Amino acid sequence: MKAKAVWVVEEGKIDILDTDVPDPQASQVTVEVKACGVCAWDSYLFRGISSNKPIPYVIGHEAVGIIAKVGSAITHVKPGDKVFCAGGSNVMMAQYVTLPGANTVKIPDDTTDYVKWVAEPTCCVVNILYRSQIEPGDHVVVVGAGYMGLLAIMGLVRGSAAGKVTVFDVSEEHLALARKYKPTAAYNPNSEEGKAAIAEIQKAGGADIVIEISGADAGFALANELTSRQGGPNLGGKLVIGSWHRHEMKFDGTLWHMSGLTVLNLSPMSNKNYKSLLPRAGQMIRKGVYTPGDLVTHVADYKNCTDVFLRSIDKKEGYIKGVVTF
Repeated sequence: MKAKAVWVVEEGKIDILDTDVPDPQASQVTVEVKACGVCAWDSYLFRGISSNKPIPYVIGHEAVGIIAKVGSAITHVKPGDKVFCAGGSNVMMAQYVTLPGANTVKIPDDTTDYVKWVAEPTCCVVNILYRSQIEPGDHVVVVGAGYMGLLAIMGLVRGSAAGKVTVFDVSEEHLALARKYKPTAAYNPNSEEGKAAIAEIQKAGGADIVIEISGADAGFALANELTSRQGGPNLGGKLVIGSWHRHEMKFDGTLWHMSGLTVLNLSPMSNKNYKSLLPRAGQMIRKGVYTPGDLVTHVADYKNCTDVFLRSIDKKEGYIKGVVTF
């Protein structure tokens, strides 16, 4: 079957061209895509960066849509069901896509606003918090209150055992958004108040868990400095690298050596049970623990979506999250 798709045809240029959509094999499904989120990785691919294949290529891995066909081994969904997709394909920015059925999760039958169900990033955040093994009363610091950071704050405040959630971001707009979800405190690390908060955390021996999700060198350095190095039965703090760092990151190994620090990675590939979290993430969205639709700021039809990609790079016009619709 042929379908129209968003192709990167040159660095910084997209075109709408045909793509081949295979029929699903036994454990696969074909989805009629209604919306697809623009990931930070997509903004890199738009510029011809960080791809494992040469231009031209189709992009996208955050689709929502309707099951069109199912393979013979698929039992959890049927044609006509509405689903979100989380992984299993990087060519979802198309009218139709075929992918492993295990990477799809059913959403409410009465869904009409598919944009609100772009859930793949939420699944990644659920994985972050699951892998962090937050214990009752833990002090969790989030460095970076962009889209993924805001999702993490939702999960920490609404659905975790964290006793204290402290947020740092250099953007006052992002801090204002973060405060809507009621963390314990939110600071600009460069302000006097922020510097005092950093000093207080360090004086206390560091935070139990620090989630670095800014994707910036300065954010990574701050997270590194704020994570507890204390030994003992809990082996010190946990530093969670929650951003896709598609460039070289440097750290001070002096802070890591001979400490009780544990370093964790956002990547779904770091968790062999990741797919089991997908329906659980869907349940948490249904319950309102996560409301990813609140953070979507830019939506465009696939036939005219270049501006969404440009905003994903320059972050102008209050950009937090972009979605392409079909």
